[in-house]
Amino acid sequence: SILSLLVGCVPGMQMDENSRLRGSFSTQESDKPDTLLITPALVAQMNINHVNNPTYKIGVQDVLTIRIWGDTGLSTGVDAKDDDARSDGLVVQNNGTIFYPYVGNVAVTGKSIEQIRILLTEKLSKYINDPQISVGVSEYRSKRVHVMGEVRKPGTYPITDTPMSMLDVTMLGGINNRTADTEQIFVIRRAKTNNGEIAKPVIYRFDAGSADAMLLAGQFYLNADDVVFVAPAGVVSWNRVISNILPTAGLGAQIDSIGN
Repeated sequence: SILSLLVGCVPGMQMDENSRLRGSFSTQESDKPDTLLITPALVAQMNINHVNNPTYKIGVQDVLTIRIWGDTGLSTGVDAKDDDARSDGLVVQNNGTIFYPYVGNVAVTGKSIEQIRILLTEKLSKYINDPQISVGVSEYRSKRVHVMGEVRKPGTYPITDTPMSMLDVTMLGGINNRTADTEQIFVIRRAKTNNGEIAKPVIYRFDAGSADAMLLAGQFYLNADDVVFVAPAGVVSWNRVISNILPTAGLGAQIDSIGN
């Protein structure tokens, strides 16, 4: 009761019962992030166009391995059997290219490994008779999710060629059941607008205490740069942390309530 009175006295905050039930945040109305409870209906809607095994698109800082069969001197990321073989992979540079002998700079971002293989085959055919090339990814660095809060292993985890679900990432991070509020697990997602600016976040709330929680978690797929936050027990702690997670202009991240 005392906490409710104190919160109600903070300037600019509104104790709106409807927003309390939605678990939404009270900031300036134009900048208020949306908070959506993850439900079977929401997951079904989001997964209408989901592909279980989507084609991975190469991004900046991914590390590629390229092997030219019969020519170890041009191969990368393999166990070198002679001094001429290159054992390191090729890091995709910030300009979206890799440098490859004879070919020069090759734009690879946004392409699949099969598209890169075909491109290199075409270019190397000028110098090598019928080159047999394989391309792979040795390190996935370009697409990552961030896990924080009441977890045993907070940190950044890569999204690979296998889609990462909320269940996957919470298992990787390991929820600390002693201190976590498992009814308050949040996915904070930002999307870029058409002009390249960062839009206000959409915050999804997951209730791991519900009967169908594991099923939902396994079907909710994460995007690059999603932040998964496992809230500690207590509204005050969550208010402090969310203020640090969303420090952008206009997002004071005052919380009415993150109740039911």
